[in-house]
Amino acid sequence: MRIRRRLTSWYAFVIVLAALGVASLFGLTILRNQVEQRARTAASDSASVAVALTVHRNVTEADFTGATGLTAFEIGDLDGDVATLVREHRVVGLEVWRSDGVNLYADNGHPAGESILPPGELARIARGEPWIVTNSTDRGVATWEIFLPYDAGSDGEPDGLVEVLIPDTAIDGNVATTGRQLYALALSVLAMGGLGLMTLRYRLVRREHEAIHDRLTGLLNWGGFRDTLRAAINIDRAKPRQSGALLLVDLDGFKSVNDTLGHPAGDALLKQVGNEIRATVRAHDIVARLGGDEFAILLTDLNDPVAATGIAAQILARLRSTAFEVEGIGLGIEASIGVAPILGDKITVDALLSQVDIAMYRAKRTGDGVAVYDQVADRHDLRDLTLLGELRRAIDNDELALHYQPKADVVTRDVIGVEALVRWHHPTRGLLAPDSFIPLAESTGLLRPLTHWVLSHAIADAAHWQRGGLEVPVAVNISPRSLVTGDLTAAIVDQLARHQLPSHLLEVEVTETAIMTDPAGSSHVLRQLRALGVRIAIDDFGSGYTSLAYLRTLPVDALKIDRILITDLTIDDKGLAVTKSIIDLGHSLGLSVLAEGVETAAAWRQLELLGCDEIQGYLFARPMPAGQIEGWITSHRHANESVEVPAHAAVFGGR
Repeated sequence: MRIRRRLTSWYAFVIVLAALGVASLFGLTILRNQVEQRARTAASDSASVAVALTVHRNVTEADFTGATGLTAFEIGDLDGDVATLVREHRVVGLEVWRSDGVNLYADNGHPAGESILPPGELARIARGEPWIVTNSTDRGVATWEIFLPYDAGSDGEPDGLVEVLIPDTAIDGNVATTGRQLYALALSVLAMGGLGLMTLRYRLVRREHEAIHDRLTGLLNWGGFRDTLRAAINIDRAKPRQSGALLLVDLDGFKSVNDTLGHPAGDALLKQVGNEIRATVRAHDIVARLGGDEFAILLTDLNDPVAATGIAAQILARLRSTAFEVEGIGLGIEASIGVAPILGDKITVDALLSQVDIAMYRAKRTGDGVAVYDQVADRHDLRDLTLLGELRRAIDNDELALHYQPKADVVTRDVIGVEALVRWHHPTRGLLAPDSFIPLAESTGLLRPLTHWVLSHAIADAAHWQRGGLEVPVAVNISPRSLVTGDLTAAIVDQLARHQLPSHLLEVEVTETAIMTDPAGSSHVLRQLRALGVRIAIDDFGSGYTSLAYLRTLPVDALKIDRILITDLTIDDKGLAVTKSIIDLGHSLGLSVLAEGVETAAAWRQLELLGCDEIQGYLFARPMPAGQIEGWITSHRHANESVEVPAHAAVFGGR
């Protein structure tokens, strides 16, 4: 009986023990599954963060669909981002696959022979389902492989697959230890993922804010304001009873603040002006700084379009009455404000910006302070407005091009420099000469970005030639307005430094009109440029009214005789006498003299007899694209530097 009870107790013990074991095993299995599931979730979250910090930042939809793959810069950026995560032990490796199974990117640890995904994994990509492979030893360490379909175009269709290798902590030992370890790992991965996501979100929000806001004033910048304006126009179309207006504020004489007190003082003044404008308009109106000393205001929900003029007058009155103070110095501010009503349902952003540009410059010309756009009064027809909008896009989209016309030494026939001439590859009108669009730019706010575009590309080309062993000075024409307003000197300094071009390889050509429009201001800018080592030439000399006494004090290196005098050089004795006088005058002042528009061999020979230093014209060479000029100069120099100009050379008209 005792034995039976013992056996019964033993059986019961075994059963209870087995039951406890099963229960414990079941509980441990549940715990392990829960912990492992948490770890899987955390690993997937961590992989998503890794993708956001690497692939999302560096790879575009075009990279997945194009035939060329990633560029060297994109691969370098990816390598750097992945290496950072590897050092932080957040990932072991990362690979990017296209939807056709071709490897688009792999870190250094990727097997060399693995370049195509298996059919089963391709099918999973097509279905857009993620999956995880645990306990992998692909890199010699325990890892989890997370496969995430990647939708680069955000259209719901996967463009490829990102494979992220996450370091793994082995699941072994007793249940309690394993559970704690796995649970701790899950918490740490979740915390790391959460922190990563929070960090990523902070960075994305900050970058988004910086992308559309001006760092100096905190107002919207040009890009952000353009998007806002486009959206506002669409809203107005949907609600025709409402109306709005665009205001453009340009400070008068702001350049003198930078020149006298320095750019930090100018920046401080711009911040104060932005605050005053913001405080004057209504709370829901949008204020932006477009660049330099230009501010834009979008007025919405105006029941009466005339109200925009009243708000512009209020802004002008506030700026005039505010006692601005910079570095302890009180400053008064004058401004010119253009007003362009947003009327009708066919207005475009570019047309509206052109209208407000025209109105602002009319306010500046007349001195009225505020001017409302009037198509008839401003003498700009619809074709010009359309062309202005297209020109703005052409500058933004790099649709312009520079052609270069060589200059030659009169005696040796050697190439001594080139002149940059801007052209526009218009999508419907073909190649446009500068006379077709520069006058429009000069009457609006497009002159500054156009001038900066030409300077940037001309300096970049000259630097490229120099790096290739061809040192050729490049001349750039500067309009009168660019010479006496804006930030010409700062722009040139910035471009010379950016492209590492010696300043003596840049020549600035200004007309007599540009100099005499503001002799003091133009002389100040020219002296700044001359101090940098930039050469200065007076273009179209002989067609204007430069004071000879003033010419004596200008920091000028060369005179360019106007083509009008050269055209009839061999048949007009008076023209010949004037040309000879200009050459003698230039030499007496220590300047080199260039004759432009030379189109006949007889004119060339006559200029050589008169002692002219350089010539430029169709007889020597036509303007040619940047891609041709380098080879042309090299071929010309190697062919025969002393070839006589043929007496039967063809005559061409105009530039």
